Amino acid sequence: MKQKEMIVMSILVKSVSFDDYRNTQLNEKCANFLQSAEMAKLQESQDHIEKVEALVFERDGLRVAQAIVVYKKSFRVFKKALLLHGPLLDYHSSCWFDREILEALILYLRKKNIATLSIHPYLTNLIRNEKLENIEVDKASDVLEVFETLGFEHSLDSEQSLVVNQMFVKSIESFASSDEILAAFSPSLKRDLKKFTALNVKTEELDEHQLDQFYDILSRTAERKGFSVHPLVYFQNLKKCFGKSAKFMLAYLDCPAYLAYLDENIQSFEAKIQDLKEGPQKKRTKGQIADAEDQLRSYYKRLEQFKSYQIKTDKLPLSAYLFMDYGPEIVSFYGGNDEAYLNFGGAVLLHWEMLKYAKSKSKKHFNFYGTIETEAASSGKGNFNFKRQFGGQLETLVGSFDKTLNPFYDILKKTLGKD
Repeated sequence: MKQKEMIVMSILVKSVSFDDYRNTQLNEKCANFLQSAEMAKLQESQDHIEKVEALVFERDGLRVAQAIVVYKKSFRVFKKALLLHGPLLDYHSSCWFDREILEALILYLRKKNIATLSIHPYLTNLIRNEKLENIEVDKASDVLEVFETLGFEHSLDSEQSLVVNQMFVKSIESFASSDEILAAFSPSLKRDLKKFTALNVKTEELDEHQLDQFYDILSRTAERKGFSVHPLVYFQNLKKCFGKSAKFMLAYLDCPAYLAYLDENIQSFEAKIQDLKEGPQKKRTKGQIADAEDQLRSYYKRLEQFKSYQIKTDKLPLSAYLFMDYGPEIVSFYGGNDEAYLNFGGAVLLHWEMLKYAKSKSKKHFNFYGTIETEAASSGKGNFNFKRQFGGQLETLVGSFDKTLNPFYDILKKTLGKD
């Protein structure tokens, strides 16, 4: 037997190159970019990661599962193995089949002296609608049972500190076109899209030399909302690894066009008011003049507000997001907004542009990814409230499964606390 191969029952576990792994990484329904060869190469460049390995599982010569395994040091003397949104396999096809693959993985890692294993499957267990009403529950109960019989501890991290476990997902494969998607939006969202477009908010994709624009907005958003982000070099390396599949998008205000828009409306309402005052004074004329004057004041207020920004360039950055084009979905992975300019709706337009892009690429769904702040939705605030306006469902994954492979690890953990 080769050094990097191991047979458990009918399952052969084999370590392969990232290029070999890439050949079949999209075969399973649960395929996702965290379990890709591209992500593996990116993770290799991170200092806190000791090693990244691509594994495949074969039965009778056929590849039946695969996984990107990340190895980290724990308590300096131990190693832990993590499968983030993996392994890739046909869940639900056979509980015994799932069990054999997991048993093979456990034995393989024990032979490598790995102390602890943490698995986070990309598998939905609970689906709720925009009103947080249950649609489907315990979808992965059979898989959860397999993990429990193998001695794994089950948990669900509400903070999503290590990996996303709750996502807002919009299925788009039933729509014939992006026009149909637009037609299905609520009247308020359609009005917002029309309004923000009229304000001359525009979108563009940033190239590898412009990622500082994305990072500036992201880092300020992280500081404001209290979450941590990777350094800029992480995103630069991500772009190198994923290429065109990593789409860094920017929404900006076209300042000269916006000023022209304000000037045009100011002149239009001034002329309308003048015509109304000089024309026949009918019963409704007074009300029409009052309405027009309110509109005029609104445009003058916007003009004064814009002048207060003291913008020196033709482009005013509003929002920036990283979208991952991978497999059957587009994922809104990272992003943020300049708080001072939320009224221009940069994030709304960016997500609409990428929804249209997803449809043009025949994607099955658009994944708004990590979704929190469900409690704030009733007051019209928060991350979930923003996403649900596009329509879709809130999917909670099955969670995390942890198993100690070396009993001495638990002893040290109890003595020293968390690693």
